Amino acid sequence: MGREAKALSSAAAPSSAKGGGPQPWNSVALFLATIAGIFLLGAFGEVVFARTNVPDVIWLIIAGILIGPVAGIVTRVQLLAIAPYFAALTLVVVLFEGGSRLNLSALSTAAPRSALLALLTFVSAVAVVAVISMGLSAIGWLPAVWTWKHGLLLGSILGGSSSIIIMPAMSQAKVESRVANLINLESALTDAFCVVSATALINLMVGGAEGGSAATALANSFGIGLAMGGASGLLWLLLLGPLSKSEHAYPITLSALFLLYVLIERAGGSAALGVLAFAIIVGNAIGITTKIGLARAVELRPDTRGFHSQMAFIIKSFFFTFIGAMLSPPWSLIAMGGLLGGVLLVARIPGAWLATLGSGLSRAQRKLVIVSMPRGMAAGVLATLPAAAGVPGTDQLPVVVFAGVLTTILVFAIGFPLARQSAAAPVPAAENAPASPAPPLASAKAGLPVSSPDDEAAADRVE
Repeated sequence: MGREAKALSSAAAPSSAKGGGPQPWNSVALFLATIAGIFLLGAFGEVVFARTNVPDVIWLIIAGILIGPVAGIVTRVQLLAIAPYFAALTLVVVLFEGGSRLNLSALSTAAPRSALLALLTFVSAVAVVAVISMGLSAIGWLPAVWTWKHGLLLGSILGGSSSIIIMPAMSQAKVESRVANLINLESALTDAFCVVSATALINLMVGGAEGGSAATALANSFGIGLAMGGASGLLWLLLLGPLSKSEHAYPITLSALFLLYVLIERAGGSAALGVLAFAIIVGNAIGITTKIGLARAVELRPDTRGFHSQMAFIIKSFFFTFIGAMLSPPWSLIAMGGLLGGVLLVARIPGAWLATLGSGLSRAQRKLVIVSMPRGMAAGVLATLPAAAGVPGTDQLPVVVFAGVLTTILVFAIGFPLARQSAAAPVPAAENAPASPAPPLASAKAGLPVSSPDDEAAADRVE
């Protein structure tokens, strides 16, 4: 019996662990240690971010580079195998997190300038990236099958700033409310623009639609996604009451989101738009139920929001590490992504300038708007979808996009603290007159924080 136990123990030990010295880690121990390190680094990054305004995701990307290209703990082949599944999971979590926090009144009455900023910066980014990509294709940096549709797809993927980076930055840096609201809502809207446009283009390229049929297919995709997502969201409002008594409210809601994604995709609609519509309706439950006359106003349980925030943190930590792990040669693709990241900064300037004309923002505050351009999870998720869907010539697209994401994050990491310091600088005493006590009506009606620029400057100096 003793011999059998000893033999069994020997068989269970790693084959490389023979000898008298310390035994090397087995794969389970290494896996657990890596996961622990990613979570701790994500939490540490948020602490550093609160003190320095340097985005926390930079440390996660660096960690990904260390465990991927440097140490070889994971390879690009392994990551590509799980990319479609991870991308779909991330897409649902990110869309629900962003959509459920969008305020309908802010969207409809208090944010025309944010909508204009989002539209101008997104369209200019898509156009410039598409043109540059066609030029790179002409000199052989991109596959021979590269077309204008590919260029527009790449532009759509990289077209919008990341709300998951922008919103915490504005909050923790105590940016003036009117500037923070402008940039926050723009990032939320462009996240949606990116996801909806890119997924629609992927469907068109896989289906081979041309001309008018392409426009019809696009309209059908949007219509089906919006209708199914909106109807499901309204139906879910009726279930929020019973769910408020269940301790499993969050897993049930998350399951509903996954099933909604599958059903809309099977129906030929934009699953991303459907999930976003569902999230906006459920996130504004009290306002909607009051307007449609439901007997009892309901909303998402606080613990449901809390659980989802923790889920978003976990997904964010994994995903930015994933981006870093995918950043491996060929160097030409990484250089191309870096070039596109720089181009996106240049493309943003005209749109940001036009959208802020007549806004009353100072020159320093406009600079803050311009540098608030980091790409993030939406771009990273979308980068993996074309190849998974069978779009030709997109196998190496993730490397280009991830390098572009890293470049824009670095631009934000350097430019944001500088622009923030300039925007928060004390104004001359002659200009620091008491502000009028009457708040702007539009901001008061929208329920947004209302304060005068002078009050905000004084608050910044006190803090």
